[in-house]
Amino acid sequence: MIKNKLLSIIIPVYNVEKYITKCLRSILDENENTLKLIEVLVVDDGSTDRSGRIADEFARKYQCVKVIHRQNAGVAAARNTGIRMAQGEWLYFVDSDDWMENGGVRVICAAVSKHPDADVLLMEAYQNVGHKQKEWVHFSREEDITDSIDIKRIRRLQSGILYAPLWRKTKNDPMGAPWDKVYRRDFLAGNHLLFCEHLKVLDDMVFNFEVLGAARNAVCRKIKPYHYRRFVSDSITNTYKPDRVLQDRAVWDYLFSLGLWGGEDTDVLRRAMTCRIIKSFSICCRLCFFNRENQKSLREKVHYVKQVMESKPYCTAFHTVRLCDLEWKLKIMALVGRLQSGWGVYFLHAAWELLAGIRGIGNDTVRA
Repeated sequence: MIKNKLLSIIIPVYNVEKYITKCLRSILDENENTLKLIEVLVVDDGSTDRSGRIADEFARKYQCVKVIHRQNAGVAAARNTGIRMAQGEWLYFVDSDDWMENGGVRVICAAVSKHPDADVLLMEAYQNVGHKQKEWVHFSREEDITDSIDIKRIRRLQSGILYAPLWRKTKNDPMGAPWDKVYRRDFLAGNHLLFCEHLKVLDDMVFNFEVLGAARNAVCRKIKPYHYRRFVSDSITNTYKPDRVLQDRAVWDYLFSLGLWGGEDTDVLRRAMTCRIIKSFSICCRLCFFNRENQKSLREKVHYVKQVMESKPYCTAFHTVRLCDLEWKLKIMALVGRLQSGWGVYFLHAAWELLAGIRGIGNDTVRA
């Protein structure tokens, strides 16, 4: 592998033989000059299907591709492996079931070349659901090519990582993912920034929250080089997670331990954190409390919901959130939460599921 590449593209892979070929082809379908600027690090996280072998085939064909096979340890550990092995000046993370826009790698290389002093470069993307595609727009026109060195602006961007609607009222496009950002490698290394491997959920959100907290030069560009494939029914994000509340609590504990919640400039962070906790509680309705695979009786489920609602930080969030900060569905959830009504949560969730079934769409508000 040739050192001093401009861009290292890190792809964690686990049992995605159905998608990985399209992903890699979209990256490597570039002109020779662009391929000389990049390295592609495929981290095979103990796949049990043909994913690793498919990646090896690409590595034999393209000199810029390197495959690292390791025992399964999760996506955070796989991304950290890529960070440690990367030689590029900039790091970019791609999910193996997504793909790049035609010429997307070339666009990213051009963007980072124009902003060599940036710590992180934020972009936009496309969301694809089946054959439907829409743009994820994070920034207004005047925010294009803006150096975010003001602490208030950094805090606003951090609040968008936690809860996007608070930062951009008209949009619900999540900002916690790593694939709409490019990171300067020396900046990450100098601040010891890695993905938290002990967190089982939202580790990418936490990573980007810390990245923006440490950044002194964050550049926003209205470019869309990436296609995010959103699954509706068969995604792993829809499977039963009986310990999801415990996993979320680990995230809240870690974020609160960072000590960013006391100053005047952190009011927007506290508001975003409160909204995020309520949104995650709503997600638990689908993934945990009332998931079809949950074999507990309805009475037991409702009792557990009430226990969670009455405990911190959920109780505090329900009673301190500004309703004006929340999406309309979460406003209703917050009101039910203030009543601490487990049965109210159940009937609210059932109504949302019924409405989603009638419309034939997913329940967007309660998706991670």
